[in-house]
Amino acid sequence: MYLMYVDESGDAGVFTGNNSPHYILSGIIIHVDDWKDSLERIIKYRKMLRDTVGLQTRVELHCSELIRIQKIEEYKAIPKFTRLALITSFVGEMPALFSKGKILNICLRKEALPHCTDFQTLAWSRLIQRYDTYLKKADNSKGIIISDDTGEAIIRSLLRKMRVYNPVASHFNASYHNPVIDNIIEDVFYRDSAHSHIIQAADFVAHTLYRKEYPKGSLKKYGLDRAFNLLEPILLKQASTADPLGIVRR
Repeated sequence: MYLMYVDESGDAGVFTGNNSPHYILSGIIIHVDDWKDSLERIIKYRKMLRDTVGLQTRVELHCSELIRIQKIEEYKAIPKFTRLALITSFVGEMPALFSKGKILNICLRKEALPHCTDFQTLAWSRLIQRYDTYLKKADNSKGIIISDDTGEAIIRSLLRKMRVYNPVASHFNASYHNPVIDNIIEDVFYRDSAHSHIIQAADFVAHTLYRKEYPKGSLKKYGLDRAFNLLEPILLKQASTADPLGIVRR
């Protein structure tokens, strides 16, 4: 039995120049037998942050807030350099925190896809399909999805549809086959990220992938454009053979 914790970066709307040019989903996949150990390692890391930078364990770790504070008042007591170093530190620890896990990433560049694309449906269908394939290859195991609270009705309908009808183009000819989703149990379970250390970790994965894809000059000196690469040991590279890091882009 596996768990996949999911968070997103960007919005799913058509790019207008005033919103995000991307839509990213990142999922951290953990076997239930490893869940407790991973959680305990995160809590130990959070206690280290409490002791070194004064960030209490109850305070949510939120990547974009560490860069530009808008809501989390506790971050104001931490110097900017320390906050940005914390991002690289946390991401760099993830191969140890989730030593037996895998990370699945979907990254849609809106300008590279048709203007009429439903980015949320496309991204989630790719995530669900790749996760189900992973489960089938992992001794035909079962799994559930736990996500930050977003788009519940749309994703519920999508997953239920894919359990019955999921046409995928053949790699060998012009035909289609129907690999229905049958290893994912129940609908997606939703959690407020403030109450889930692992969803917070998925937020850092998604946001640092965004910073890799769209590097900002003023943040390069902090290494944020390179932080995502620290995850390479646990990336699910089989998700896309077209990308060296396994990032699904279409």
